[in-house]
Amino acid sequence: MMMMTKQTPPLHAGNDPSPLQQKNYRTGLVYDERMTLHKCSFDLNHVEHPDRVSKMYDYLQEEGLVSRCVRIIAGPATEEVVLLVHSPEYIAQVQAWQKEAEVDPNQNPCKLEEGSPTYLSPHVYNCAMLAVGCAIKLVEAVLQGEVDNGLAIIRPPGHHAEMDEAVGFCFFNNTSIAARYAQTELNVKRILILDWDIHHGNGTQHAFYSDPSVLYLSLHRYDQGKYFPYMDESNFSAVGEGKGEGFNVNVAWNKGSEVIGDLEYIAAFHRIVLPVAQEFNPDLVLVSCGFDAAKKDPLGRCNVTPGCYAYMTHHLKSLAQGKLVLILEGGYNVQEMSECMAACSRVLLGDAPPTVASGIPTRISETSIANTIQAHRKYWKCLQDHRPSSLPDD
Repeated sequence: MMMMTKQTPPLHAGNDPSPLQQKNYRTGLVYDERMTLHKCSFDLNHVEHPDRVSKMYDYLQEEGLVSRCVRIIAGPATEEVVLLVHSPEYIAQVQAWQKEAEVDPNQNPCKLEEGSPTYLSPHVYNCAMLAVGCAIKLVEAVLQGEVDNGLAIIRPPGHHAEMDEAVGFCFFNNTSIAARYAQTELNVKRILILDWDIHHGNGTQHAFYSDPSVLYLSLHRYDQGKYFPYMDESNFSAVGEGKGEGFNVNVAWNKGSEVIGDLEYIAAFHRIVLPVAQEFNPDLVLVSCGFDAAKKDPLGRCNVTPGCYAYMTHHLKSLAQGKLVLILEGGYNVQEMSECMAACSRVLLGDAPPTVASGIPTRISETSIANTIQAHRKYWKCLQDHRPSSLPDD
């Protein structure tokens, strides 16, 4: 038996009062074209390609958004910083992979995932270190008051990377390292990591699974464990362990034939994400900002609009005194993900949030939301008024 709420009244998110007064914000933007050097030499159609960041940056320029931001200049992270999350042996392995690829760019010792390889290149280590360096520099700029918030247009992505393993196009876990850096070097106590990439951030979950100082909250496709990364612990029942019990929150969509879109994300955002985040009261909010739940994405196959991402971004600004950093993860339709990042950028800068759709979320998504609430009711006061009814699982 699965837990599901009674029929929910239509959402009217577009009519919600803004939690923030409109004003201009100083938004930091970090991007370095050297990250485009990492590319797949044996598959020119590989979905994780350099245009993901270069075209996104170009689009923001065309929309007049780059000129409105504060450019943050960054360099590669040091090995000492990457050691905050990864093992020295693994860092040495990524270095070795780059050297091997310099000799033969077509080799690929990494395992295949989603029918597409996590590929190596003669620039893989350098680009991965630069992505980490960009993320931590932006976080530093926000925490030191140089800017109010920010966005990092970086690759390779990071949230699948484990302590000692490259997974899902990811080599170093950019967001996890940035979080640990904020704690160890910048005196931050509590950090919220919201992961809205369509794939579960297994590496991030594992990095903080027993740590109550980092609340990891993920919205992702699960499909009864048949969607990447194909792990049982991506389900709602994985709540953390030890002192970290209750600080790992998974909203696991079981897509089936129903479309997951704005209504479903806004429902989860208002019933779980925002109330739990407010109760946690973070000092910093990091978003593992994948846009592969956006419409037309070839991997996510969902229907979240730029307006929905912007709406969530706007409301996240009400947390942590506005200290909010979006760090790019996945997203494989270049036009759609560029429009999504542009929409998020506008609300970071202080533009009015968009109006989003109203209606009733799908029944199967209501089940996913109710399951997560039920799993976490004993940890969070804000969820204790929830009264689910028992309904058979479809």
